[in-house]
Amino acid sequence: MAKTAATPAARRTAEEKNIDIAAVRGTGIGGYVQRSDVLAFQGSADSGRAAKNSGTFTPLAKSIASYFDVDLASIRKDGPIRKADVLDYKANLGADRILSLDKMRSAIAQHMSESMSVAPQYTMMADIDCFALKRFMKDISEMVIAEMGIKPTYSDLFVKACAIALVKNPMINASFMGDHILLKSSVNIGIAVSLGDRGLIVPNIKNTQTLSLAEIALQRNDLVKRARAGKLLPDEFSGGTFTISNLGISPVQYFTPIINLPESAILGVGSMADRVVPIDGGVGVRPICGISLTSDHRTIDGTTGEQFIQDLKEILENPEILEGE
Repeated sequence: MAKTAATPAARRTAEEKNIDIAAVRGTGIGGYVQRSDVLAFQGSADSGRAAKNSGTFTPLAKSIASYFDVDLASIRKDGPIRKADVLDYKANLGADRILSLDKMRSAIAQHMSESMSVAPQYTMMADIDCFALKRFMKDISEMVIAEMGIKPTYSDLFVKACAIALVKNPMINASFMGDHILLKSSVNIGIAVSLGDRGLIVPNIKNTQTLSLAEIALQRNDLVKRARAGKLLPDEFSGGTFTISNLGISPVQYFTPIINLPESAILGVGSMADRVVPIDGGVGVRPICGISLTSDHRTIDGTTGEQFIQDLKEILENPEILEGE
């Protein structure tokens, strides 16, 4: 039997798609089968299968196809067409979809829109040299595990550091009330917790200025777990005075977080990555973390925000301060 004249690309495509190339009519010079001929042959075969199956579908598939305005004859499949086939076909059409807003997403949208429209916001960014912080984390982990039975995270260190810096800079821990500014006596630091497609929630650790690192780690671990399980109490995600949004495990270094009103500021924590930096007149590699402080200009002037960043940077780059407070 004579070998079918075909281009290498046509043979490769036919093999990939399990098509007998001898059955394909070639349109190239001398009757050569080209790749386009193989693809056209596949299209004809698929159309034939669709026509053959156009009457074999389950009642539920028919109902769903009618609801989504899907032509059952366009679904290519050997055997009966079922509900899952219709939904898969619909998902792969690339058509626009409408996602209804649940209560949480609606609340987030309203709250963020209100924040941006009400508060004049600005963001200041800085780098933190985390060389000493990484060493401190290694040293402190054993103590926290022994004391509380959980492993601390960098979020815990940032919460503690912010608590110290907020006591030194009370205007950051305040709320603008229209005709006055309310300086909060407690430092209640919220931690933004992602809930995936369901949005996010911000439980807060109350009175962090009075807590040790181990106590912060214990409370943070409990709040995050229950937040993701939907078991927080209303008081646990209200009454915050300052928020931390930590994207540390992502490639993001700096961003502009939106203030969680009625708070006056929010700290964005970016990824920690090794960078070449100047060290004592030379150069070296250090783990650097980007931070972004968004502030409400009605309450916090630029010099106040800058001072908070300076204090926070000093604490994190000299983490022994975290144990002494």
